[in-house]
Amino acid sequence: MSVVPHYVLPVAATANGIFAGLGLTINAVTVPALRAGGYPASSWAVTYKNGSKIGIATIIISSFAHFYTYHLTKNHRSLCCGILSLISFPYTIIFMKPTNDRLHALNAQLSPDQKEVVQLVEKWDKLQMFRTAAGTLAFVLTVFY
Repeated sequence: MSVVPHYVLPVAATANGIFAGLGLTINAVTVPALRAGGYPASSWAVTYKNGSKIGIATIIISSFAHFYTYHLTKNHRSLCCGILSLISFPYTIIFMKPTNDRLHALNAQLSPDQKEVVQLVEKWDKLQMFRTAAGTLAFVLTVFY
């Protein structure tokens, strides 16, 4: 009999799935829409504002559930999934925050430098791909491993 409450892994898997879906949607749908629309900084800002709430919540929930499972079972898959779930938080602060901050500053301007907005959104998309990959891998390992 497992020592892990029956609801913990489904909660982790659900949070990982939502995070992975968010990341895939950003990379495959939102950024291409930003490109097609001429890269408006205001559209990126809305994406960031709404997406960050979902992202932060799912990072916290999935990380906690995986680390709790690891604490109870010492199952290394749970530890790996917890790390993959949590890694997006420090990654965002260390690598993405400067780009985020600059895009927010450009959004606050009446007529931002469009060339800079384009370059920053493309950079942000590439940085976002790491979070998408980490979240998707955590989801796949949780569900199929």
